Amino acid sequence: MATNVANNSIAATYSGANLNEIFYEPVFRSDDLMQNYRVIPNVKHKMNVYTSAALTKIVRPYTACSSSSNSGDGSEQVDFNNDDKVITAGRCRVALEQCTDAFFGTYIEEMYKSGVDVMNLEGTQLADAIVNRAVKGIGQDVVRLGWGGDTTAAANSGYKAFDGWMKLMATSGILAARTIYGGTEAAPTAPEAIGLLRTMYDTAPANLQQVPASDKKFFVTPKVFNAYLTNLETNTIVGTGIGSSDLAITNTQRGYNAVSFRGVEVIPMYEWDTILADLDPAMFTHTPSGGSATQYSNGACYVATENLIIGSDVTDPEGSFKVFYDDLEEKMYFRGYFKLGVQYLYDSLVQWGVIV
Repeated sequence: MATNVANNSIAATYSGANLNEIFYEPVFRSDDLMQNYRVIPNVKHKMNVYTSAALTKIVRPYTACSSSSNSGDGSEQVDFNNDDKVITAGRCRVALEQCTDAFFGTYIEEMYKSGVDVMNLEGTQLADAIVNRAVKGIGQDVVRLGWGGDTTAAANSGYKAFDGWMKLMATSGILAARTIYGGTEAAPTAPEAIGLLRTMYDTAPANLQQVPASDKKFFVTPKVFNAYLTNLETNTIVGTGIGSSDLAITNTQRGYNAVSFRGVEVIPMYEWDTILADLDPAMFTHTPSGGSATQYSNGACYVATENLIIGSDVTDPEGSFKVFYDDLEEKMYFRGYFKLGVQYLYDSLVQWGVIV
């Protein structure tokens, strides 16, 4: 048999071409912490936020000359009630580093500079990638901490910067007033998703119901959000049997620029899934009749956006950082320092709901 001499002595193998481009893994967050809430700047450590409850039942019939204030059946208000809550801004730090020798022998080394600055990555595509990842990571973490922050020793170390809204609200009457909605907890159905929102909307405190729809939000877990979308895409209006196929087809094909329920924007909170996987917030814990305390993973928060406040010493934590190169360590450093804390104002402007 003849010997194929064309490749008889070739030992090199073909490994494919290198594409000189860095592909970023997408990093998304549910909402913009600095746009969907009330922001109070210049909070260095602690700030007292004063609240004044509404005056009600203060009009009385005139019976005789008197210097005394309202009195009688005990249901009236006789003075101005000014209360205060404290925003405690936790000290937050972002500290990342990158040693340039990690990319020796890779195509990325082709991006390096020459001469004494060969190890300095500033101005290179790799440095841009580091900044891109860090900025998006900070934005995602700030939203996660705003809702799930927990300074207790038992909490995951990634949540200890300050207490978030879930923990703050769980220490008040809001926890007892939650909407507990029976359903398929692990995978809510379309009727259950819209049923939860309807029940929360209908049973919310009167003060919350009077807030204009444009000034409120439904923050929901992703599975509740997706199940609610199914209501908008089905051929019948859930619970009625009335056909709505044209609208359903349009919704399915074109999607949505914004999703609303009775005029209130519905926002999927993807960070909540991370919080619920890492912690056991009391807001999602329920004890069924005759049962034991159980942690659930799907629910919603119906709230007036002005009721959720953020205190920080900077206007934008995502922009509060610096990147620099150290010749002695031969490393690139990413450093960010800011203070951030959250608080809410009134129990009467929020309603939570959990599917159990």
